[in-house]
Amino acid sequence: MVHSLIIVLLLGGIWTQAASANPAHGRLQLMTAGERSTLFAKFLQGSGERCDSVTRNFFQGTTKSGDAIWNVTCRNGQMFAVLIYNDTKGSSKILSCESLKAINAGECFKKVLKE
Repeated sequence: MVHSLIIVLLLGGIWTQAASANPAHGRLQLMTAGERSTLFAKFLQGSGERCDSVTRNFFQGTTKSGDAIWNVTCRNGQMFAVLIYNDTKGSSKILSCESLKAINAGECFKKVLKE
């Protein structure tokens, strides 16, 4: 499921140009942890995920192509990996941390190096 995180940034009225090869990720880096948690909760809710609030967010790292990986924990205990593609649309993909581990693609909340 691919979504556009940049739309959430624009709707939230908090978009500014950020100095980053990945504009949506650059803006996330400029936010406080609380602002990111609020944004991720709205994004997950808008994507149909059950997450009334985010209690933790963590920048896991970037891929060689500049895609950013953020991890979030919701108040209900669900955990997600949010991949923010390095494109002008802020395209993104959501995967549960459980699914990520099940397909042997890594674990959430562990720092990764560029591929």
